[in-house]
Amino acid sequence: MSEYSPDIYWPLGSTVQGTNFNSDQDKYRHFGLLSVNPLNGHIVLLYRRGDTHVAPYDYGAICIRHSKDGGINWTNEEVLFTEQNVDLRNIAGGYVSSGRLFLFYARYFPGYPNNVPPVPSHWHSMNYRYSDDDGQNWSNEQTLSNMSQEKFSHHGHIIDVGNNVFYQTWYASTNYMYKLYLYKTINGNNNSPSFSVIEIYSGTTQYTETSIVNIGGGCFILLARNNGSWNFHQFKSENNCQNWISQGDTCFETLSEEKSPPWLSFINYEGIGLVACYYTNRGTRKLNVVYGIAKDLLENGQSAWNISTKKEILNYGGTKNCGYQSFFQPVNQYKAIGVGFKENGGGSAYPILVFSNIQDINNTFIQLGL
Repeated sequence: MSEYSPDIYWPLGSTVQGTNFNSDQDKYRHFGLLSVNPLNGHIVLLYRRGDTHVAPYDYGAICIRHSKDGGINWTNEEVLFTEQNVDLRNIAGGYVSSGRLFLFYARYFPGYPNNVPPVPSHWHSMNYRYSDDDGQNWSNEQTLSNMSQEKFSHHGHIIDVGNNVFYQTWYASTNYMYKLYLYKTINGNNNSPSFSVIEIYSGTTQYTETSIVNIGGGCFILLARNNGSWNFHQFKSENNCQNWISQGDTCFETLSEEKSPPWLSFINYEGIGLVACYYTNRGTRKLNVVYGIAKDLLENGQSAWNISTKKEILNYGGTKNCGYQSFFQPVNQYKAIGVGFKENGGGSAYPILVFSNIQDINNTFIQLGL
């Protein structure tokens, strides 16, 4: 472990240590991912930089920043990938246990509405690259199957379950049908990883971005953004992601206005598994967290989220498109480092770095009866 690994170096003070990137208000920096290399503590922040949230003629680039001291200091922004007349967006992936860094992203054409006739927007493909040196060098771009859907995109952190098996969530829709999927690779550390597809859900309910957490023993919990209600929807798998069971909508908060996706993290508290759900309520403009005991979530479903543990992490202010948070929670550690994205009224957006408050998690253990 590096002397600057997050387990050692992260501060234990107030929740927000600084809005490190608030000088970057000239562009729309959003839809990002924070991930930590488990071998050396190197942190990367990957995100899309465009002119606005989404618009015709707006061609976003994929950017990266690095931190080698637990998130205290960061390198300047570096443009990793850009493509003429294509919007590269919706970053997913992250580090796996070998130290390999995966980058999943979508290639989107934002349209030419002023042409005669207009050229409509459409999704080109989902793609991935990987890096074995903390994002300094990257593999060639590889295209993943999009299952002939009209709309599709990845979301969330890649899940490493051991033995070179990785899962990455994605969603799709076509003809008013919505589908949730996993990409699974059983050779993810090879030079040419191959991916198979596992279907989680197919139906008319408007499920889109998901977050998945491995709670051990071949069991997983997944939350999906439900654009048709004011809550998230919970699924579970008890056989290594092969089959999924719907457990219903969560009830820890009514998410007024347009919803931001959830983000799940696992905590091992003295052998007891806990799950943290980080989420943004765009109505209140607040980034919150709520906790549940993993086995209770598995057995009792969405009602097992403990409402008394819900805490505010960050008040964004700004406008409703804040969110798309990304958190890293080391197993056997209670501290967390994360990032949220604040949108300003002028259409720009920038990341805000967040460190968890250790006192809050101690109170949470008490509220959970631990």
